[in-house]
Amino acid sequence: MDLPRYQLSLNVDDTWQMDRPHFHEDIEILLSLSAGGNFLIGNELYSIEERSLFLFNEATLHKSVSNFAYTRYVLHLSPRVLQEFSTQQSDLISFLRKRKVRNKILNKEQTAELLQKFQRLEKGHAPDFCSDIQELVLLLDLLTSVFVLFETPDEGVPVRKINQDFTSITPILNYIQENISEPLTLDDLADRFFINKYHMCHIFKEATGFSVMEYIINCRILKARELLRQGLRVQDVGERVGFQNNAHFIRTFSNLTGISPKRYANEYLAGDKVEDRKKGMEDSADF
Repeated sequence: MDLPRYQLSLNVDDTWQMDRPHFHEDIEILLSLSAGGNFLIGNELYSIEERSLFLFNEATLHKSVSNFAYTRYVLHLSPRVLQEFSTQQSDLISFLRKRKVRNKILNKEQTAELLQKFQRLEKGHAPDFCSDIQELVLLLDLLTSVFVLFETPDEGVPVRKINQDFTSITPILNYIQENISEPLTLDDLADRFFINKYHMCHIFKEATGFSVMEYIINCRILKARELLRQGLRVQDVGERVGFQNNAHFIRTFSNLTGISPKRYANEYLAGDKVEDRKKGMEDSADF
């Protein structure tokens, strides 16, 4: 087995705010070493807590904001790595996809042990005989430790930062995701939820970091990605996710993912890795 492709980084920022929505093809593991701020993952708002461990699926829409010093280890790896590592007894992919987003606050001992594993893997290895095998062992050790932590009976409840604005827009988030194929306009949403359109736009942006239309477009592209993987025609996919114009769908998909929908489908169905693109997305270290 060749050494799997993965990206590991220790990110330290005085303050942090992602400028745009973010999703990627990789699975992400994040260990926060500081507290303060919050990030939206899917349609849930989480607070950033010290010793908070996150494990979530690929192509999950998220955006993080912190007005404080923000330190975290971030590991990205392909879902195929988990498939290769999985066994009949321990199916890591099934475990992850049943849950989509996972969050647990570790105790000090758990954090120290996991932090040591991150640091050992981060150091890297010289191209010596067996060094690649040693690196593989370290990666496996880190991954199995993370999954075992989430499998323990004392698993914590996801930490959500509940505020009045976010509570008021949660039904809107859910409605958008459940009706992504339908025409969704600001006027229609405001009328449906009996709220002033301009006030809705303001609290939506304040609570999530997204504009309403920005959120809708990204949800449509994520849904399109799923349908393309099922082998549906590009034009049919565009219509199913709410685009009235096929050229607009192709242009939007390409801008947000860095690859055309046809090429995306061809690469996936051919079994090739769809690589991360920077265009329209943040670098893997941006969380």
